[in-house]
Amino acid sequence: MISKQRHPKKPIAEVLRRAQEEGLLVVELHKGHRWGRLVCPDCGEQMPIYCTPRVPEHHAERLDKFRNRHRGTPKGEHS
Repeated sequence: MISKQRHPKKPIAEVLRRAQEEGLLVVELHKGHRWGRLVCPDCGEQMPIYCTPRVPEHHAERLDKFRNRHRGTPKGEHS
């Protein structure tokens, strides 16, 4: 299910908003400690999004790096 809800941690919610604006998919799961996953529609690579990470800012940085690697790049050109 594509997420319509906001993540409870503000730094993560901001990264997810930017990722959606750039064409990445945010899929909500709510399984265990996972809130969902960030998916690149071009290559299919995924990254888990945790609901209650120990340091939300660090998790947001990792999600942002994933976003930077996958935004607007054609298939097969991800680093």
